Amino acid sequence: MAFKGAKDLTKGDELKTVVLFAIPLFLSNLLQQAYNLTDITIIGNALGDDALTAIGTVSIIYDLFMSLTFGMSNGFAIVVSKYFGMNDEKKIRQVVANTALLSVIWSVAMTLSGTLLLRPIMRLLGTPADVFEIGYSYAIIMLGFIIFSFAYNIFSALLRAIGNSTAPFFFLLISVVSNIFIDILFVVVLGMGLPGAAIATIMAQTLSAVVSLIYIWKKVPVLHFGKEDIKPNKNMILELTSAGISFALMYAVVNFGTMILQSAINSLGNITIAAHTTARKISSLCMMTVGTLANSMATFTGQNHGAGRYDRIRTALRKVLFFDFGVATFMILLIYVFGELFVELISGSTNPDLIDTATFYLKFDLPFYYVLAILLIVRCTLQGLGSKITPIVASIMELGLKLLTAFVLVRLFGYLGIAMCEPIIWTVCAVYILIMFYNNRHIKALKVTDRTSS
Repeated sequence: MAFKGAKDLTKGDELKTVVLFAIPLFLSNLLQQAYNLTDITIIGNALGDDALTAIGTVSIIYDLFMSLTFGMSNGFAIVVSKYFGMNDEKKIRQVVANTALLSVIWSVAMTLSGTLLLRPIMRLLGTPADVFEIGYSYAIIMLGFIIFSFAYNIFSALLRAIGNSTAPFFFLLISVVSNIFIDILFVVVLGMGLPGAAIATIMAQTLSAVVSLIYIWKKVPVLHFGKEDIKPNKNMILELTSAGISFALMYAVVNFGTMILQSAINSLGNITIAAHTTARKISSLCMMTVGTLANSMATFTGQNHGAGRYDRIRTALRKVLFFDFGVATFMILLIYVFGELFVELISGSTNPDLIDTATFYLKFDLPFYYVLAILLIVRCTLQGLGSKITPIVASIMELGLKLLTAFVLVRLFGYLGIAMCEPIIWTVCAVYILIMFYNNRHIKALKVTDRTSS
């Protein structure tokens, strides 16, 4: 059965299907990175260093709550993709209706907890007194209207779940372009300060959410549901909740570990902090390709899991891994040849210590991208198969290793300990994920089928 506005990922060449699905996701990530740099530039030039410091002090808090909402939407989408793969229109409508119900409940919970806990968390993190109130004025708006961010994320996640990754890219483009113009109007022209920047972001996200809803209403009937579908389904709610919380906790644990690791980096001096910040910006761009293909595998696996096409999952896993190894090789060569030039361009610095430190980090970490590719792609495949505990355990392992780095490796090896952190995490977690993958009941079932048919 063909559904309007959707793409069936259970047919066609596996690698081609995953790559074509991944391209709009990659462009979306690239667009988001470009916007982040533009947003900081506007605020920094218009409001000065205190505004940037204020955003820096509260962004960790906002990012934590956003990771919880983003994780929930991704978890919901995996379940929707499975039911879509089953090709059962009635069940698709029911799971979308239950997703909508849980989304409203979750967004209200995030709004209440975020606004009530903001001041206590800021005090706990030791937010400087001179930027406390200005940081609070920004974050309270962002958290108070987090429902609009969640709305955009859930609409985009639902579209990706049914194989449509192109429309969410254009919705993000609308959000980014409108955000830049409203930022300039509120911050530069009207002088509304950081609250103006927060309002601009909320307005842009609201616009994107409304456009997404209109598109779904007019173009994607498979995501529509009626009154008869709104009735809570206990089994579906349990499945959606467990999948959503699995993703949300995974992202939250990773964010918490990053906060701890940053405290260790802060102890190494301003040049090292600046060098690491620069290196991370570059490595984030390099990781984007590996991560995008992995996220695409989650949706691909979800649909094929619903359709019972485990043969396609195994074939895609093999092909995508080899494809990603090629991408990793290209990234490694690029950094080893042009790494210093990239550091100079991104940082705008001519300090040889900063350039050498940032380049060292990149050249140390990038050869481990082969391991990272295995970790991310296999983990996302497991999530697409409905695995909930394994990703959380891997994230807890990551947290433990970041604690080890912050309190042991940095003291023993200095910045080398920071550079060693992620390669160690990737290697340990990849081994664990591979063990869990080959013990997954669906993979075992397929091996039995293969032996029987042969």
